[in-house]
Amino acid sequence: MKTRLGCIADDYTGATDLSSMLARTGLRVIQLFGVPEVAGRPDHVVFSDEVNRDAIDQADIVVVALKSRSIPADEAVKYSLGALSFLQHQGFDRLFFKYCSTFDSTPQGNIGPVADALADRLGCDQVVFCPSFPENGRTVYQGHLFVGDQLLSESSMREHPLNPMTDSCLVRWLQSQSQRPVGRLGRRSGLPEGRQHVVADAIDDDDLRHIARQTREHPLLTGGSAIARYWAEEIVSCPDRNAHQNHGETETNNGPLAGRTVVLAGSCSAATRQQVALFRETFPVFDLPLKEPSVDVESERAWHWTQAQWNSIKNDTPVLITSASIPNAVSDLRRRLGENEAANFVEAVFASLAEKFVESGVQNLVVAGGETSGAIVNRLKICGVRIGCEIAPGVPRVFPIQHPEMSLVLKSGNFGSERFFFDAIGRNS
Repeated sequence: MKTRLGCIADDYTGATDLSSMLARTGLRVIQLFGVPEVAGRPDHVVFSDEVNRDAIDQADIVVVALKSRSIPADEAVKYSLGALSFLQHQGFDRLFFKYCSTFDSTPQGNIGPVADALADRLGCDQVVFCPSFPENGRTVYQGHLFVGDQLLSESSMREHPLNPMTDSCLVRWLQSQSQRPVGRLGRRSGLPEGRQHVVADAIDDDDLRHIARQTREHPLLTGGSAIARYWAEEIVSCPDRNAHQNHGETETNNGPLAGRTVVLAGSCSAATRQQVALFRETFPVFDLPLKEPSVDVESERAWHWTQAQWNSIKNDTPVLITSASIPNAVSDLRRRLGENEAANFVEAVFASLAEKFVESGVQNLVVAGGETSGAIVNRLKICGVRIGCEIAPGVPRVFPIQHPEMSLVLKSGNFGSERFFFDAIGRNS
């Protein structure tokens, strides 16, 4: 029987990153946002007209995107097990659990509990953890996670507003979350014996290929999107994979995008702030003041500013709206509302804006930030996407199945070069 790979990702940008890497294999990849509605039990799935059963039946790989990275652990476990049940009943017999290559979490976070629950359901004695993504500068050595040449705990991730990473030792970090013992797999080593979680060292793609070969018989693997690509090549048999043309193999990034384009930057990461600063030198940027306690007031202000830009300059000029540029705006909001409520408020503002833009005929949205992307996709009721060409490693352009004329870019806050937004809109300057 043919092996089929099901994937669960803990946020929406991570899922598009994963789908993009998997599409490099030539295999047929479908990405869903959430689990299709279940009537009665997981094998009786009610598919909408936009995501039909035939598309899933014909796919080699299905990626289920959840918004579970920063919610309570028991809820993340529940949603993840629901996604696993759905995938199993659709005939996917191997599972990949995808989390961020910077292991975004907290000592009380979700990666360990979700992995424990998936392993128990699948009857796995051993689960390998491999967040390394060498192409994007994420590597693990001696069990410690590096971003470029910095330890993770010394990078900007130590100040992440929701999931600050204050310890680079993943063995220690994962052990604080998991009920299972946690060990380490050295570079090019054989797997240890015994029932445990194993954090894998990997500093280049050859290391990833080695890990994929070591785990080719495992029912479950966890990690970043880079290892998923090599694992898929090991386990998914598809003799005619080169004949499967993903949408991204014919779509290109040459020239500006057709129609109006809006960039919504909800991430406060250092990378996104640099990208916004460079974009501001060429195109109009609106800084959300975040002083009003009303989502409608904040979104209307940005909406009217955008209309004024399009009325005074070319009406297809790209514009950007950001929540992270006014000094202390976000930190003041957190003090007033609390950490989670402030994050929810900002997400709601961007989701409201996205809805207004799409209803007004905007054809292209570029979104920076995993939580922001999740809020926007949910508000727009996008249930599935086709994967387009890569703009940067792990960041593809995607096309909503129910809105084929529309394009989306969903970017993790830390991904991309300084010129990412220019690349995303097809402009050199």
